[in-house]
Amino acid sequence: MSELLESRWQETKNALLEGLQGNKKSVMAATLENTKQYLSEAATSGATSAGNVATLNRVILPVIRRVMPTVIANELVGVQPMTGPVGQIHTLRVRYADAGEFAAGTEALSPFEIAQGYSANSSSSTAKAAATAALEGQPGKKLSIQILKQTVEAKSRKLSARWTFESAQDAQSQHGIDIEAEIMAALAQEITAEIDQEVLGSLRTLAGTYETYDQAAVSGTATFVGDEHAALAVQINRVGNLIAQRTRRGAGNWAVVSPFALTILQSATTSAFARTTEGSFEAPTNTKMVGTLNNAMRVYVDSYAADNTPVLVGYKGSSESDAAAFYCPYIPLMSSGVVLDPSTFEPVVSFMTRYGYVELSNTASSLGNAGDYLGEVGITSGNVSFS
Repeated sequence: MSELLESRWQETKNALLEGLQGNKKSVMAATLENTKQYLSEAATSGATSAGNVATLNRVILPVIRRVMPTVIANELVGVQPMTGPVGQIHTLRVRYADAGEFAAGTEALSPFEIAQGYSANSSSSTAKAAATAALEGQPGKKLSIQILKQTVEAKSRKLSARWTFESAQDAQSQHGIDIEAEIMAALAQEITAEIDQEVLGSLRTLAGTYETYDQAAVSGTATFVGDEHAALAVQINRVGNLIAQRTRRGAGNWAVVSPFALTILQSATTSAFARTTEGSFEAPTNTKMVGTLNNAMRVYVDSYAADNTPVLVGYKGSSESDAAAFYCPYIPLMSSGVVLDPSTFEPVVSFMTRYGYVELSNTASSLGNAGDYLGEVGITSGNVSFS
């Protein structure tokens, strides 16, 4: 075990990072280093712990590689890994540094205050370029960039399972099943599914409902039921453009739909929904990318969502600091290894994950504009027909 964590660690780490690109690769690298530190401490804590760590290592590292890049947070929100139990997330804010049409410190390019004359004559009544002679030799008013910091604390999720030696022997003998490996994979998948649902539930709480799809209220004369279904894509586009209007960053570029809403999009005749073919995101929890809308908006399906669950639309920028919320992994997945219950002598294994999650909703310490990145399209499922 010590050989793996010391002389062969870089080789192992490179193998686990193979195939990952961009932020997913850097986040995975940071969390692997956190995992290495934890494993090193466990390996030196005693012979029993070292044996458990060596046993679980062949399972835990591949599970981390399979699960960590497939958390839905990678696709929807900013991901900034933590190097300790308490950390900070960072976002950028552009401000008007000099007083002019607005007070110094006002957020630049916001949807609420735009200083049209800030770079020219600073007159809101005649916001236009000034004469060259008036600005010659002048540097112009200043824009300042502020890095906002918000503290985030790692929290924990835990699961455990137990089995008997007899069941493990019988499963291996009759079915060729490794109970220990199967239980570890199931625990990891359950924790991942719960993290996905936590993120989606939190974003849905932040989002406001701006449109409602009611098939009975669709205007025009439909020649096929798909004509009425196409209205859902129009409303999703409308909410995406409202996000652009509020954030001044870009239109909504992702949407999460229920299987019911996905069926509507797939049967629409005139919408620009294209089913995905290859290179798609697919989590082990069955949350996956199913297509694109208008060649720009990525569409994901939440298989656990009810029929009347609204379509969630959001925007995530090219930077991990430009999002509505932030997922901050610390120890992605960790196990106690298999230990024996002293009262029953049955093997027990437990799984743990530690991560932070924070939203920019406090105006006193951040932009307070998390809700601006999100919107929903409600669905009146009782009026929807497919024939």
